[in-house]
Amino acid sequence: MGWLARTHRFNAPDTESATAATFAARTTARSASRGIGPAMISRLEHGTASWQPHHLASYERALGLPEGRLAGPAHKVLRTWDPRGRSEDPYWLRSAAEAEQRAADIIDAVLGADAVTAADWDLLSGHLLATGRKLGRRTWGTLVDRLMLEICASQGLDQDLRAEALLRIGRTEIVAGLTGEISIGTMSQRGNPASFQPLKIYQRAPGRAPVSWVARALFDPPDRWLLRELFTTVAALVDTGTWNPSVHQLDALQRECRATIQDVQVEMEVRRAAIQLLRRFDPAPYLGLDRAAGPELVYLAKPAAPPDAQTSRYQGACLRLAAEIQDIGLVWQTKWDQGEDPLLGNVLTQSLIGRNDITRSVYTTLLVNSGYRDALRLSLVRLLYEEADRHETILLRAVIRLLGKIAEGTRDGWALLGIIGAERIDLDTRVQACWALANSAPRMPPGVLDTMLELCRARSFGTQATTALRASVAACGRADRREVLHMLAEDRDQVLAVRDECRWWNSLPGYIRNSVNANRTMIHLPS
Repeated sequence: MGWLARTHRFNAPDTESATAATFAARTTARSASRGIGPAMISRLEHGTASWQPHHLASYERALGLPEGRLAGPAHKVLRTWDPRGRSEDPYWLRSAAEAEQRAADIIDAVLGADAVTAADWDLLSGHLLATGRKLGRRTWGTLVDRLMLEICASQGLDQDLRAEALLRIGRTEIVAGLTGEISIGTMSQRGNPASFQPLKIYQRAPGRAPVSWVARALFDPPDRWLLRELFTTVAALVDTGTWNPSVHQLDALQRECRATIQDVQVEMEVRRAAIQLLRRFDPAPYLGLDRAAGPELVYLAKPAAPPDAQTSRYQGACLRLAAEIQDIGLVWQTKWDQGEDPLLGNVLTQSLIGRNDITRSVYTTLLVNSGYRDALRLSLVRLLYEEADRHETILLRAVIRLLGKIAEGTRDGWALLGIIGAERIDLDTRVQACWALANSAPRMPPGVLDTMLELCRARSFGTQATTALRASVAACGRADRREVLHMLAEDRDQVLAVRDECRWWNSLPGYIRNSVNANRTMIHLPS
């Protein structure tokens, strides 16, 4: 968190923000309570002091960042690496406990079907957890039901803030039961393109997962759409000791993993997740892989240490990219000791080629919300335009996956379209580009999304034709292109799964659309 905050200070347009003493004065001037002194700024950024919510809020206000830009990543970091569980500690949330009137207003907005932002949910959940406020079962049910729907319809940092809010309010016994029921209903819901989202939430808090349902679903999923997150969730359950499979279950899990990994007709992202799970049971899973698995899965199956030639090659490529990003740099890049950021290379490497999907997600959240966001985007887009054919497949897919979090505007969109339409490039990489463009759809002009739909409907994706088209549907849904969705829903030549997803997007109530589109914390205006 100290690194993240410092990148924003060093990327501020004015030298006052980049200097600790003058920045400290600014936090005091713009704080509703108390500011942060220069010594504390140094300690926070060097990791020798613990971040508190008022520190995060003071930085956001002083730097003019959107509400939640630092708090969202902080929640994710704490969920993953803080053994004290501070993200749900009432003391850590004491500032939210004092916001009684605002919390009451947010509850009224939810019950009145008005727009509620991700930052609103963050404050409300903190307030309810810190105060232990009692609500009626019907009110709790309305909160959880709506929050889950907004999680499915949102993305990026806004989605992360809402997911954390759901985990917080799920601490009470009555809400835990409601959350479990609504989560299973969501995962089984026909047409919901984000039916896997409850699984991603359970990966943050495995102890709350409906273990029996998850274990059964891995072998017989209600929708194969869930498979990637089912593999990852089972891995989290095993890692934390939440589930201890029997000998028979372990044998069945290993067979399922190996069959998925070796099946070239299965999407690469699902096969990657199967590797994640297999590594929990087999100390050397790469020894059982044949050549058809490909270098990406072999790499993921290997132990992280000691690094071999393949690992060193990938790490070298990541460090060269990090050096390019630093050359573009922050506004005050020279403020780093010796003018160089010592952590960027590791953060980027873990984001691109980290072997653990859950920790890779945390590093990615830190990176795309850092002050390097624009420099990162420029470097990734340049690589796709100039070097796409020269990079190994695992690195190219990783770059595409990361770019989808931050791409914006026509030039970025056409960089991804160039991959989608290039039949010389392997199918899994092209599908990865489809999903990257779907993730960035709200930041794209209509012409880019029209071209994406045209390419995805051309059926040049072989066995993954439906997956590519579902990505285009997701892009239309996230960009709120209801007329296009209606046209696809009525097209009887489309497969039923695609038509059902179009109907799901168009069935979203207006207040959900308004909530998801309000104050998007990750959106810049397209150029």
